[in-house]
Amino acid sequence: MREYILEQSQARLPYGSFSMLVRMVKNWRARRQLRQLRSLDDYLLRDIGLSREELDVLRKQPLTLDLQWEADRLRLISERSPGTRVG
Repeated sequence: MREYILEQSQARLPYGSFSMLVRMVKNWRARRQLRQLRSLDDYLLRDIGLSREELDVLRKQPLTLDLQWEADRLRLISERSPGTRVG
């Protein structure tokens, strides 16, 4: 189901045949920002609602995956089961 929704959303992007390339560039930029977030201390990461484990999981995702969607998914999982570790 996830793949179907992803394909449907790609088909509706305004970039046409370049949609995959645009997504990969956006995700590459997001990974650079994740690297900068990784340099923050644990207190600041907790303050913005992230953990180092979540950052590591997001950095390991393929460039074709929307990192914002994945971060939201991980946050929902961790809210449902607060004692479990993400990843």
